[in-house]
Amino acid sequence: MGALRKSVQDESKVVSATEKARALREWLQKEASRIESEKRIPDDVVERLVEHDLFRMTQPSRFGGLGYTPRQAWEAVFEVARGCGSSAWVIGLNAANVLMLSKFSEQVQQEIFLNGKPAIVSMLTGGVGMDITAERADGGVLLSGRWRYASGIDIASWVGLLVPVRHQATGAPELAVLLVPQEAFSIDHSSWNVLGMRGTGSKDITLKPTFVPEHRWLGWAELQAGRKHPKCPNNEPLYDYPLNSVFALSVLAPLIGVASAVAEEFCSVVKTRVNGVTQVRQRDEKYAQVEVARGEATMSLLRQILLDDSDLVLEIVKTGRQPTPDERAAVRMRIAVSAGMALSAAQKMFSAMGGSLLPSGSRAERLFRDLHSMSSHLLLQPEIIGEAYGRLLLGLELPEGARL
Repeated sequence: MGALRKSVQDESKVVSATEKARALREWLQKEASRIESEKRIPDDVVERLVEHDLFRMTQPSRFGGLGYTPRQAWEAVFEVARGCGSSAWVIGLNAANVLMLSKFSEQVQQEIFLNGKPAIVSMLTGGVGMDITAERADGGVLLSGRWRYASGIDIASWVGLLVPVRHQATGAPELAVLLVPQEAFSIDHSSWNVLGMRGTGSKDITLKPTFVPEHRWLGWAELQAGRKHPKCPNNEPLYDYPLNSVFALSVLAPLIGVASAVAEEFCSVVKTRVNGVTQVRQRDEKYAQVEVARGEATMSLLRQILLDDSDLVLEIVKTGRQPTPDERAAVRMRIAVSAGMALSAAQKMFSAMGGSLLPSGSRAERLFRDLHSMSSHLLLQPEIIGEAYGRLLLGLELPEGARL
């Protein structure tokens, strides 16, 4: 456990950790089919990911983490995604979730980060709960309910849940993120039967009435406004990072990583494929050469846009303020447009692969399924954020309930 608690400050160690992610890529690619078949990240794979520091990238250094910026975390996610999209998805989400938990009180962070277990957190904040009850009790609430899409739940140590809790003074319901140990939940292992991202194990979970002490929750309005718990010890600008920006980036990073793997696989296919009609090697055909070049250049551009926007938000926060609605909406729109561009470019490469895409269980087929599944995520849909950004550009009021 000493490795989980060490503090890493200098840039050389940050670089070496990114290199570790790259070193895992080939091994993860070989394990990807097994990860899919088990509908979760297997324990031995988790162990390797933990050993390579991929679950504590954004964890505060004072609590045994690496204190990575989002840019540094996404660079590692890119590498993991080229090996296994499901692993990259869970790692990317976890980086954002841990950033959120780093806004909680010192007591909560000690419980989560210094309990001898890797801080792997499944966060459910997107309206996926059913039959939720949160009854006030002395010093906390009795919480119960059911939730869908608990990504990485089999390997998680904690679960964060966005639920309405009645204000103690006014009695009015207020949304808050409540933290519950993973072992309190029942997992429906038969519930995750999907097209792609099968290895994420994003299963349904059920919680019987369970006491959640008040110190383990934080108001959603405070978190959305970029504020932290009054007793949060993390004063670094990183932990003022706006939540919706980092959440959206955390789903785009693995998607761009998988799309980059499509470009890589397409290049590999073109090198060996022979046109069945003309008997000409595909690598000698001009259109294939252009598409290989176009695919790689597009993914390179999209990776750079994501990294630049990650830095942009952090640079704004370093000035001592939160991004304005216009700045947040612009970043969010670029995220949605980038996801669409990645999918469109990948579609052209999939089409050019021809029959190489068809065999079940191949890398190309798995990338096809994973990419299309990732691109369906709510945070990557241009219509929702596009309306908000368009209204701001046109000088109109934001739509009610807009989350930037």
